[in-house]
Amino acid sequence: MVAAIVGISLSIHVVMLQVLWVPYPDTSRIGRLGLFYPLAQSLGLVALAAALLPWLRRFHPAARGPIVGLLFATMNGVLRNALMAGFATTDFRGSVGGFVQQGLFDLLLGTLAFAVVLLVRSTAVRLAAAVILAGVGTFWLNPALASLLGPLLAWSARHVRPDVYVVPYGPNILVPSYLLFAETVIACVLARYVITLRPAAWDPHGLFRYVGLVLLVRGVWVMMFVWGPIIGMLSVSQFFFQDLVMVLLIQLAWRRLGGHSASDARH
Repeated sequence: MVAAIVGISLSIHVVMLQVLWVPYPDTSRIGRLGLFYPLAQSLGLVALAAALLPWLRRFHPAARGPIVGLLFATMNGVLRNALMAGFATTDFRGSVGGFVQQGLFDLLLGTLAFAVVLLVRSTAVRLAAAVILAGVGTFWLNPALASLLGPLLAWSARHVRPDVYVVPYGPNILVPSYLLFAETVIACVLARYVITLRPAAWDPHGLFRYVGLVLLVRGVWVMMFVWGPIIGMLSVSQFFFQDLVMVLLIQLAWRRLGGHSASDARH
């Protein structure tokens, strides 16, 4: 199931990039609109933590927040991003610092998001807290981690190299790209299994809520509808449609294989 979803969804991006020659998004002209990306991800993270809350009760309280952060990180392919940078430049040391910083950032932000949903029940207040959390992450947590990890980041920066390989990519890039995309697919499958989406008249199986949640966590809503009109809808659509197809296939597989979440099974 995972292999099929990886192959179908990632091929949308690969075909658009390599066969149709759709350009990779140029984000240099985004400016302050770039702030919408962490905002969307923060909203998605708080929604993810809220949906995970019933399932997380089986774990030790100290582990619940980091579990949310770990799932958030893997849904966004934190390991894949670091390794693919190494494959493209042939020097993996240049991405070590960013991987450590991003991994710690996601774990800490996930812990804060879990604390928010644990302490606050009002949806409106949770949304407001997500906006504050985006600001805390962008303007305080990330700079604090950069300062803390200064020596590691400096060492890693000395090994940053330009890409050796360019489009069209060969098997040396495409094979690890497909294999490593399984990180995101597996994390999103796990998320669908363990989240609790109460039945709603307009969405009894949680399809639209699950799709919306993952696309928020992945930030592609912003890429498509906020950045797209500025940097080109076609260039960002390769990621939007890749992720949209991925979550639709996961939902279809989840329904076909039983459609019962871990929390449902417990009851």
